[in-house]
Amino acid sequence: MTAGSSWKRAAADAIAGLAYGLLLASLSFGAIGAGHGTLIPLVVSSAPLGIGYLGAGLDAARGTALFCMLYFGPLLWMLLGWLVALPGRITLAAGLLLLHYASAFGLVAMSDLTLRGIAQEVPDFVFAWAPAYLLGQLGLCWRIFATSSRVK
Repeated sequence: MTAGSSWKRAAADAIAGLAYGLLLASLSFGAIGAGHGTLIPLVVSSAPLGIGYLGAGLDAARGTALFCMLYFGPLLWMLLGWLVALPGRITLAAGLLLLHYASAFGLVAMSDLTLRGIAQEVPDFVFAWAPAYLLGQLGLCWRIFATSSRVK
């Protein structure tokens, strides 16, 4: 593989990561349901950015943290997609992915968030978000393992 092709692959994976992040953000925004749904998909999709939301006490600070989660979450996925494609960055990408999983689990475990909204129903967008999230994670893990096996 030449240096130019690795950068082309990195750019393509970064674009795929950004598209994946935008899909997760839009489905998470739908799961919020104008404040009547649940924040769990957004907290999980944009972990570790959810620390600012769950740690904020004021409504203005929570609004700023929510804005950061919606708009900077896709950039995190773009960064992960870019790192996976670059040679020599697999361990960093795998470490960041493990940090994402640990922070998502910790944020959901420590918060008082539930999957049920105000109407005590699970929002429909959660059923669209969950498969998209899981399929994206499978694809990302596959890229990490496929790239790491090629490098060795």
